[in-house]
Amino acid sequence: MNLEATPQGVVAGSVPLFAGHPARDLLPIDGLQRIISAAWGDGGVARFLNYGAEQGNPQLIDFLVERMNRTENLGISRENLMIIGGSTGGVGMITRHLTVPGDIVLVDAPSYRDALHIFRDHKLDMRSVPIDDEGIIAADLECKLRELASKGERPRFYYVVPNFQNPSGITMTRERRMAVIELSRRYGFAIVEDDVYSDLRFAGATPPSFYGLAGGQNVLRLGTFSKTLAPGLRIGWLIASADRIAEFVESGMLRMGGGANPFSAALVADYCRSGAWEAHVEWLRGQYRRRRDMALAALESSMPAAVEWTRPAGGYFIWLRLPAAVYVDDLESRAQEQGVYFASGKGFYVDPADGAHHLRLSFSFVSPPELRAGIEVLGNLIAQMAQ
Repeated sequence: MNLEATPQGVVAGSVPLFAGHPARDLLPIDGLQRIISAAWGDGGVARFLNYGAEQGNPQLIDFLVERMNRTENLGISRENLMIIGGSTGGVGMITRHLTVPGDIVLVDAPSYRDALHIFRDHKLDMRSVPIDDEGIIAADLECKLRELASKGERPRFYYVVPNFQNPSGITMTRERRMAVIELSRRYGFAIVEDDVYSDLRFAGATPPSFYGLAGGQNVLRLGTFSKTLAPGLRIGWLIASADRIAEFVESGMLRMGGGANPFSAALVADYCRSGAWEAHVEWLRGQYRRRRDMALAALESSMPAAVEWTRPAGGYFIWLRLPAAVYVDDLESRAQEQGVYFASGKGFYVDPADGAHHLRLSFSFVSPPELRAGIEVLGNLIAQMAQ
């Protein structure tokens, strides 16, 4: 690999099984170039280059509202949606507005490590709740909430990646979602739904969103074009109550900056309105499904019997549990000596020690031959270390 094409610290010549990014051949480069060229050619480039509306590009908002209502029957209006700088920007914005240092927030164990990083940056008190193959364990969540209530405490929000979770690939069931919504109403906390992978389902239908199931009450739902278009555009969206959206839109950052990345937002709006994005998403599902299948086949043929892994129905990630004798730190150092990099499970827990026997593999970025080769290297190393 050449360094210019390797995002976020990928080592040239390595097999980066940690990278949760779309591969270069999955980016719609030609389609985006046509959109940019058309804007330059018809003299409309000025709308790409100036400040924009605080709520975001109006054409993109209208497109997303229509699509959400068409595909999910959400019944939202323009007042329920704003454009943001990717879902990470949305997590940061929500955290700034809804919390102060020392506030309690609930997260899954494991949970998305960059969200945990943001919560640490804001000096929040994170409390984790374990998940199984159906999502958060509702009985454990209720126990945690009772314990907090007995001390006169309550969480500000529960942060969740409900579909094809990063890192586990697990999708929370409808029943678990409903249990969380009931508990959120009883104990008075918001739900921050980081729904960035739902368009990348490989078969069947994902459960209704927290936002849809709750009728939009006290749920803030994030989406992004990073996983289905291009992460470098840094464009996503937030769906919430009209009052909450108005509060965010009035923030000093948006007032000063003129909305989230007006250049990228105008480009994405044109691309989406042309019909190209939804067609690209449909194509991507097949591409990622094949990569997922290839990764699962490689795991079946390469891993010792004591290794366990998830079988995601969408998204980017597979989560591995190592044998008790194999520690992820040792495996990581040995794998890197052979040019294979993965995401250590320790980064996905509030207490890193909980991830000492876990790791995350991504099948979205590396080529199919690299995917097979990297998994084979890991399987051989784990077999040696487990003896």
